[in-house]
Amino acid sequence: MIRPLALLVPFALAACSAEPPADANATQAAMPVGSLGGVDPAANGAVVSTRGVPKSAPLHAASDLQPMVYDDFKDKDLLGSGCAFHAGAGAPTLLMVLDEGDGLVKYDRRLRRITAATPGRDAIQGGAILAGDGISFTVVRQPGDPAQASDSTWAWPATLTMRTADGGERIYRDGRWECGS
Repeated sequence: MIRPLALLVPFALAACSAEPPADANATQAAMPVGSLGGVDPAANGAVVSTRGVPKSAPLHAASDLQPMVYDDFKDKDLLGSGCAFHAGAGAPTLLMVLDEGDGLVKYDRRLRRITAATPGRDAIQGGAILAGDGISFTVVRQPGDPAQASDSTWAWPATLTMRTADGGERIYRDGRWECGS
């Protein structure tokens, strides 16, 4: 007596090892069976799936930073050696960070603590990446010799870029990165 299961094994092995038809292209071979088009071929021939990927929020203008005063730093115990971003010469402080990496900004009428990604006088003086409370900041200082802003403070031309968690962005060009004690 021949068992039906024994006859099916060779056919199953042959079906698994069959070559795709000669006229199949890379896009057809990559498309899963039953797909409704959720897989799109990339320009370089790789397969990119867009199904289930959340759409990122479009960039929009973030609210402006509000100026801070001496009492804001004093109340938060943030006095000492560090750097501050100003929108221009003689403009109020919009962002400040101590050499140890602790900093402060005022956004949406609220003081917010921020922290430098790399603390230390040299790292912060050269420009900084800071974040806290759903907001990130990048200070890009222009190369070159600084101008003396006061007896113990030096200033460089700089740009501050602020990004919020909801896709907001604000760029302050032609500012000053002032560092000292």
